[in-house]
Amino acid sequence: MAQPTPHIETPHIEEDLLDQYAMATLPEGSVAEVEEHLLGCSFCQKRLVETDEFLTVFREAATQMDTRPARQPRRFWPSWIIAWASAAAALAALLVFLILGERQDTKLPPAMLFMQSLRGPGAAAHIVSARPYRLVFDLPVQATVDYEVEIVDEVGGGILRIRAEVRNGQLTVPLEKVVRGSYWVRVYRAPDRQVVAEYGLRAD
Repeated sequence: MAQPTPHIETPHIEEDLLDQYAMATLPEGSVAEVEEHLLGCSFCQKRLVETDEFLTVFREAATQMDTRPARQPRRFWPSWIIAWASAAAALAALLVFLILGERQDTKLPPAMLFMQSLRGPGAAAHIVSARPYRLVFDLPVQATVDYEVEIVDEVGGGILRIRAEVRNGQLTVPLEKVVRGSYWVRVYRAPDRQVVAEYGLRAD
């Protein structure tokens, strides 16, 4: 009697690779392999969501630190030290501006964002406004049904309306860069335009 072939589980994405993907620093040659695994692995999808949430909190904290008023220099510091520190700060700010400007000019590959039902109207998913994304929805898909995704801003202005496609059994649409703000993402069933799901989305 033939023995059943043992099931070999596909290894999950390594932590450092997942972090690099979330921060858009993963080498382009590895992006396709990581995204293919993400589409079929709910465990790594959850890890990516958690990583995105951590990065969002980290960016917000860093922004708050940058906007705090600078402390006044101590009166007993020599004037030449104050002048040197001011010049060094100006140089550092210029370098940051040049680096960020160069990064913004570089075309970033789309990052995957998993739109989960727990992120409904009460808890918006967060994205970075300066980069494109591919939204992946956690909805049960019917093979004989067409779906459409619409994104509107807070006042109902249409930002995007596009027919969704199915990849590895999951509904997905591309999303180019959007300006900062809050949005609603609605999934419709065609052709009757019946709302299947609605999600909140925040671009920072």
